[in-house]
Amino acid sequence: MTYSFLRRLCRPLLVLGVLGVLSSSFSATALIHEYRNLLPYSGVPQSMEQRDKQGNLVIPAVYIDMGAWHGFHLPNDPAYYGSFTGPLFIAQEYSLHLSDSLQRLKLRNLQTGDHLDLASAPIEHIYSEPQGLVQQFQWADVALETRLQYSDSRTAIITTTLTNLSNSPQQWQLTWSGQPFNRHPHLPKHAVIAQSEMSENQVQWSFTSIDETWTMQLDDAQYQLLFEQDTQITLDQSHGYQAQSQPLALAPKQQLTLRSAQRYFHQHQERDAYGSIDWHRASMQIDQNQQRWSSRFKRLMKGGALPQRRLAAKSMVTLIHNWRSPAGAIKHDAVTPSVTYKWFNGVWAWDSWKQAVALAQFDTELAKSNVRAMFDYQFTADDKVRPQDAGNLPDAIFFNRDTSRGGSGGNWNERNGKPPLAAWAVWQIDEASQSSDFLIEMYPKLVAYHQWWYRNRDHDGNGLAEYGANNHPAHLKEGKPNREAIIEAAAWESGMDNAPRFDDVAGIQVLENLDDTGQLLGYSLSQESVDLNSYLYAEKQFLAKIAQRLALPSEQQHWQDEANQLAQLIQTAFYDAKTGFFYDRRFNKQKDYLMIAQGKGVEGWLPLWAGAASEEQAQTMVARHITPERFGTRLPFPTVSADNPAFAATKYWRGPVWLDQTLFALKGIERYGYGALTKKLARQLVDHAEGALVQAPIRENYDPLTGHGLHCTNFSWSASVFLLSYSRWLH
Repeated sequence: MTYSFLRRLCRPLLVLGVLGVLSSSFSATALIHEYRNLLPYSGVPQSMEQRDKQGNLVIPAVYIDMGAWHGFHLPNDPAYYGSFTGPLFIAQEYSLHLSDSLQRLKLRNLQTGDHLDLASAPIEHIYSEPQGLVQQFQWADVALETRLQYSDSRTAIITTTLTNLSNSPQQWQLTWSGQPFNRHPHLPKHAVIAQSEMSENQVQWSFTSIDETWTMQLDDAQYQLLFEQDTQITLDQSHGYQAQSQPLALAPKQQLTLRSAQRYFHQHQERDAYGSIDWHRASMQIDQNQQRWSSRFKRLMKGGALPQRRLAAKSMVTLIHNWRSPAGAIKHDAVTPSVTYKWFNGVWAWDSWKQAVALAQFDTELAKSNVRAMFDYQFTADDKVRPQDAGNLPDAIFFNRDTSRGGSGGNWNERNGKPPLAAWAVWQIDEASQSSDFLIEMYPKLVAYHQWWYRNRDHDGNGLAEYGANNHPAHLKEGKPNREAIIEAAAWESGMDNAPRFDDVAGIQVLENLDDTGQLLGYSLSQESVDLNSYLYAEKQFLAKIAQRLALPSEQQHWQDEANQLAQLIQTAFYDAKTGFFYDRRFNKQKDYLMIAQGKGVEGWLPLWAGAASEEQAQTMVARHITPERFGTRLPFPTVSADNPAFAATKYWRGPVWLDQTLFALKGIERYGYGALTKKLARQLVDHAEGALVQAPIRENYDPLTGHGLHCTNFSWSASVFLLSYSRWLH
């Protein structure tokens, strides 16, 4: 959408009381003229699941708020005007559509008997705002508005307002109808709807229990549609319904408002906990949420040009759409990577740390909760499954635990950990909140997490850790270590799944890590990684700061001493003076050697982010390697240098720009005095990343040569980096 079209949409609004609603949140001018239509929500679902070849939903974005597990779109087909398309619902771990539109609206003039065609309205506005979706239609004598907002984490409220603009009385009747999809295209044997029922002003659909691990998981889920006013409802045999309002008499210039609610519950315990809807309370909750949005914008927005501010707002909205409230095994509010990508409705460890740092810019409580959601599953010494991993965390948690934990989930992952960035996140949250309570809560957990790396991933005890894999059934084959599976898990543990440095080649060994009694703790690769040890160096620095804040001077000194020792190791063990770059290090009984032959990777910039590199090393790297032929590509800092023989611009971790690594590199060069260059590269990133400054989803990663968006849509840590870039460099 062009800005000229946006301005045309944002002319003075209809006589619908809309401006009064907006002014109760943040300024009407800022909201209406600047932060509408940030993401492309428009589309009509054609089946329960429509995805592109990469696994993204075909409709580019879905509106969700308050941590809900169901969301909506705007219509792009006039036949659906006045209704919100969908809903999308998350079947525990998979985003699916329940209907093309479960609440299609028709407006009938009782004086003439005719239905009013909404597409015929001379004035028509269909748009999104950060706190809701809106449709407005105006004729000479009547105006209609429908507005969707969330009142709580299970309830979306649709407010329909009818205004008589004439000097004569009018009589109208509203009709709603809907038909749920009852079969998943890949699971035709299952009827999704087990039963539909109606009661006073309510329709509810009870879902069939389905346990298809890789497609759909449902227990006794239920979807409800409720009307506040008296409504006549009829059901048909295919679980569709029709609802009619009472005749509505409007005096001249009179305005009348009707409300309905759509609610989605995973299990009957949720339904019981939320109880019946209290419409008065729902109104107050919507007002409170508007104030919450106002507070977020007030904290986040720091000035700057409109496109950059809209990018920051879009990043914040993306994070909120990916926020899930507690359900199933997820015990705290948490942000998932992407609601529109098939496999990303869970909570990952290092995603959570990056997201929390961004969330702290506008919602510190949600940031804290995102961290707690992962630490809810920190392993302890009395853990029944993996006591040997006390202190570490799962890679990813989902609605369903895996079979070892008594669940039926397939996406839950305890095969490996993820890079240690939790102390960074906790410190950044504390800096934003200025309260030591969170530090007191998290410090012992962070210490246990940090110590795990040296107990379970430092094979030779030299103070340099390795990526590896946990003691897990998936890592055994015929009772022996499964080399392929362990290397795969180690690459996952790094977060750089298919990076060239983790290719399964003859030079890499799988090593068993044993405790003092000879019991298997897990596995390491014969490869000390520069990024891992830089993260650990940074963790020591943050732990020292936390200890200082908590008045623990001896512990502060302990962490600082360890950090100083590790800095020396990083500067000497991972740096090659001839090429002027940091590399991973392979080791075996014969010799240790830097992995120069595998080429330069973005992990080499992590010592600068952590502050572990020497001034001379940092200067050499900036002078030699931020060039178009290496890391200064159109989008800066590809995951492997453009002159690396393994470079592939669109191949996941073998070339594309992942924004978290770009953030670390930018902060690294800024740390060593290159402020002007940092701002130049940050603007280069934003200006050339496809869709960043227009109404398009934020992507998982980007082609460094063209800026083309790749892989999943609406990706949370990319949104986090754009938001942090705005806060640091773009305003």
